[in-house]
Amino acid sequence: MPDFEGLSRRGFLAGMAGVAGVALAAGASSSAQAAEDKDGDKVTPEQSLKWLMQGNRRWVKHDIKRVDHTPPYRDITKGQWPIASILSCADSRVNPENIFDVAQGNLFNVRNAGNVGGAISIGSIEYSIGVLRAPLLVVLGHTSCGAVQAAQRALRTGEMPGGDIDAVVDAILPAIEKLPADQTLDEGIWANAGYSARQLRRRSEIIATRIRSGKLRIVVGVYDIKSRKVTFAE
Repeated sequence: MPDFEGLSRRGFLAGMAGVAGVALAAGASSSAQAAEDKDGDKVTPEQSLKWLMQGNRRWVKHDIKRVDHTPPYRDITKGQWPIASILSCADSRVNPENIFDVAQGNLFNVRNAGNVGGAISIGSIEYSIGVLRAPLLVVLGHTSCGAVQAAQRALRTGEMPGGDIDAVVDAILPAIEKLPADQTLDEGIWANAGYSARQLRRRSEIIATRIRSGKLRIVVGVYDIKSRKVTFAE
């Protein structure tokens, strides 16, 4: 099995160059794939976040429109122009296209139990940021998260759930272990989402560089399954 954790940054960037080469060969360069608005301007992090917040308000009101932010005259069968990259939980109740009321092709989704920022998640997000030029990265936790509950239980009792679920718990434990012993589930969910966001920025030079350039913004939010509302951290 390849050692992804041990892969050097130079080696990874070489791999990313190869991925970009594949995109170019398919007729879609990284610059051409950046999302644009109706006037042809590149979508900014602020515009992307505004669209997501507007979409979530429609979702809360059950006013579903499936708004398509794909650049005019672009065919998603021939390329990708995501307005945001979303790291969210694999929970079946958490579907970012629904939550933000956007059409297919608008979001680059990376999902796993507990929305954790491991190597595969980071590599996937780096593709969306480095090649597709998504201007916004959202780490999205959600209420009633079973992965965070399992980690809190393990922290409290010292007993792990077993199987490869242990890997999920291990990834979440650093996010919650410094919280008070009587931490609530909501506190753990917010702490875990924030920790994942910091991990993405710390472990990925591609992400960090795009943030420093002002071409990428990373935000943390929590989706309330009952109210359907996403609350973003200040």
